[in-house]
Amino acid sequence: MRWIVIVRAGALVVGVAAMVCGVLWSVEPYRDTMAFRHAYLCAGGAPTPASAAHGCVAREIGSVTGRHTYVETISDESGSTRKTHYVVTYRRASGTQESKEVVSAVYKAAGSGERADLETWRGAVVWITVAGRSDGFDPPAEGTLTEYVMLAWAGLGLLVWFLLGDGTLRHLFGICGMRAVGWISFGFWTVTTVHFVLTYELTAWDYVLAPLFWLLGLVIAACGVFGDFGDHHGESSLVSVAFERRQRRKFGY
Repeated sequence: MRWIVIVRAGALVVGVAAMVCGVLWSVEPYRDTMAFRHAYLCAGGAPTPASAAHGCVAREIGSVTGRHTYVETISDESGSTRKTHYVVTYRRASGTQESKEVVSAVYKAAGSGERADLETWRGAVVWITVAGRSDGFDPPAEGTLTEYVMLAWAGLGLLVWFLLGDGTLRHLFGICGMRAVGWISFGFWTVTTVHFVLTYELTAWDYVLAPLFWLLGLVIAACGVFGDFGDHHGESSLVSVAFERRQRRKFGY
C-alpha cells in the first residue's frame, strides 16, 4: 500500500514537472521554427540587424572541401538492410568547416573545390546547392522543439497513468516496457507526421495517406498502452475508485 502511494505520488510530481517544463521550454523553439517556415530571403543576401530580428534567410558562398559515405546496418524481424549515408564537408564564408548529410545527387555533384551556394537561418545552414543539385536541412530549433514536446508528452503519459494505472511500476512500464515504449513511440510518430505535413509540399495522396498511417500508429500504440497483458497486480485506478464512489452515493448501495 505504501509503495503504491509512493509510486503514484512520484508519477504525479514527475508528470506535472515534465509537462510544465516541456511546454514552457518549447515556446521559444516553436516561435523560431514558425518564423523560419514563413521567412523570406534577406535583401541583398546578407541579414541586417533589423531583418535578422524579424527573421530572414541569408545567402553566402562556400566551397566543398570533402565528402565521404558510411553504411548503416538496420536489423529487424524480417532481416537486415544496409543504408548508405552521404556526407559533404564544406567551408563557409567565415572560414569554418561544417559537414552535413545530403541526398545522393548532391553528394555526386560535390567534388572537392566545387562552389557551394548556402542559405542560412540565424547562422545555421538550412540549404545547400552544388552544381544545380540541392538539399535542405531543418534549423536547430526544430530538433530542440521535438525534444521538449516529447518531454511534455512523457509527462502527460505519467499523468494519464496516475489516473488510470494500478500504482505499480510493472503496470506503469508494462511487460518488457511495452506500455512505455508504445506511448513514447506514438508521441514521436505524431510529431513526425505533423512535421511532415507542415514542412513539405504535399500531393492530394499525401494528405490521404498521412492520416491513414497516423491512425495505424494510433491503433498499434493503443494496443500496447491500454492492452490487458496480465500485469494488473495493484489497486484499482483512481478513476474507477472515484466512479464507484459516485455510483454508490447516487444509488445508495
